[in-house]
Amino acid sequence: MADIRMRFLGHPWERTTVSADAEGREELFIALFLRAMETVPELLALPGELEAYTVRWDGEEVSIFHPDVEQAIFRAQPDLEGSAQGGAPVGTRPPELWREKRGHSFYPDPAVLAEIPALWATVLEPHEHRVVGIRYFSAEGEWYVVEVDDASGRAYGWSCLGGDLLQGGWGMIDLPALESFRPDGDPSHLVVRDLEFVPDAAANVLPKGRPHDSCGDTDCPVCPPDFMTAYVARLRAVISEHGFAIQPVLGDESSAAFCYTIGLHESLGHEFVMVGLDVRVMQGVLHSVVERFAGSSGPVAAEVLDGLLADGFQLLMRPVKSLEPFAMLRAVYGQEIAVPYWQAVWPDRDGVFPTDASCALSPGTQPLL
Repeated sequence: MADIRMRFLGHPWERTTVSADAEGREELFIALFLRAMETVPELLALPGELEAYTVRWDGEEVSIFHPDVEQAIFRAQPDLEGSAQGGAPVGTRPPELWREKRGHSFYPDPAVLAEIPALWATVLEPHEHRVVGIRYFSAEGEWYVVEVDDASGRAYGWSCLGGDLLQGGWGMIDLPALESFRPDGDPSHLVVRDLEFVPDAAANVLPKGRPHDSCGDTDCPVCPPDFMTAYVARLRAVISEHGFAIQPVLGDESSAAFCYTIGLHESLGHEFVMVGLDVRVMQGVLHSVVERFAGSSGPVAAEVLDGLLADGFQLLMRPVKSLEPFAMLRAVYGQEIAVPYWQAVWPDRDGVFPTDASCALSPGTQPLL
């Protein structure tokens, strides 16, 4: 255990105890600084480019400077006097306002709070490994606490507002502010403590489907499987078995759907892409395109294919200029690779391709990649 005291720009000294080896003290101090950059308002206002900061380490104390600020924005050093759980009190937690309306205490028993690490104490632990000690919820969102300062009610944890898991994330949680929150005087919107909650690792209790940071150990028994890693492994298995895979990308209001092959260049020397139709239709057409060019030297610019589209419409083959849209190609091969892509272009109702200015297709319906 390491007893640490630290000071942020414009703040008094603050104490905490962190589980860390004495030999890794510099690593600990940098981890504390990175957390502070995400949670301390005065540091949030500074530029995020870490290259602009100067770190001074004398073997015992770290001081970090920014050229726009005259004094150190962060200092950390061993606390020779020792740190009590929760650190030195930095305020007095206000009394509960809505305990009667809520029907139970907003804060758990003191014995339970004492078991929750102090602020900053888990800074070296992977997010998914941190133990969530308290869960709060309301119609507005949910909050999961992993660290708390009992004296002030400040906490650190994961929270999500409005049910949008993609916007959820780790950060400071102001428990007194949550306790006093009562929009429009409606008691049904009070934030309440989950009385049935059982403390457990964040990986086990945070909502499924949220973005998460794995600890990096592929065999970790705690962290949930990384979706991208599992998906890339599945694509590689498909390529190994069938020679290629087809990756669909769904469209939205600002971009058209498209499908592209991955792995085909290993046998044919090139890949194919199609844009703007239903993804199931494009997947079927691309399979036919692959069959058409199997065993050949590949397409040539402006080559027209018959018999692959319904109602007698033709396809036009054109080389793709940029590989930027093909993110899964880079993920599967783990690097930027120069792979020729050919776009199979479909025409308008009159058989005119988008390469012709007279084509009736609206802009964006079938972008030429």
